[in-house]
Amino acid sequence: MSEILLVDDNSLFRLGLREVIRSAQPDISVLESESLLGARAILREKTGIVLVILDIKVRDCGGFVGLFELHREFTNTPVIVCSANLDSDSISRAVAFGAAGYISKSASRDVIAQMLKTGSWTTGRIIASESQVDPIAALSPAQRRVLQGLKRGLRNKQIALELGLTEKTVKAYTNLLYRRLGVGGRAEALILLQKVSLEPGVPAAATELAGIVSPPL
Repeated sequence: MSEILLVDDNSLFRLGLREVIRSAQPDISVLESESLLGARAILREKTGIVLVILDIKVRDCGGFVGLFELHREFTNTPVIVCSANLDSDSISRAVAFGAAGYISKSASRDVIAQMLKTGSWTTGRIIASESQVDPIAALSPAQRRVLQGLKRGLRNKQIALELGLTEKTVKAYTNLLYRRLGVGGRAEALILLQKVSLEPGVPAAATELAGIVSPPL
């Protein structure tokens, strides 16, 4: 039997989404986890999971880090991000780091049900430009060089000496880069930098994102 895995630490939201899934696809079994750790354990054990619906704000997800790691480990299982954030940066980063689509938490029951019935995980399509999908594309050459130093494991002082910048300037650049990548600090950034191209004009991922962005109920 095909299965869908819901990963969200809000039990009421999981309950509502589970009922929508069951009404739209009675033959699909619904599995649930309130943590990324639990989700990974389920995915390793089960072979019939056809879709993961993930809230990247679950407590142990680390935002886009968890999405990236999930996509890297379970490449053949599509992951749809389900989030209250609909800004273009969040959507673009999600697809850059492995999301197969993006669902608004405020999407109507009918919209989500239609998505599940068609099996395409989308009722519409968002086309993202290269600069939107690649979180690095809009950086200046100096900022990109700082990021390259970060990727090599250099500390701020070492990067400053190498590039002829002040340590304060490097710190300002790294804080900007963390925001650009949607991470909380250096450790998370280093994980995501395995995926992101640092070359100008080279997209980090596909340039097309399928997703749902719906008005509130």
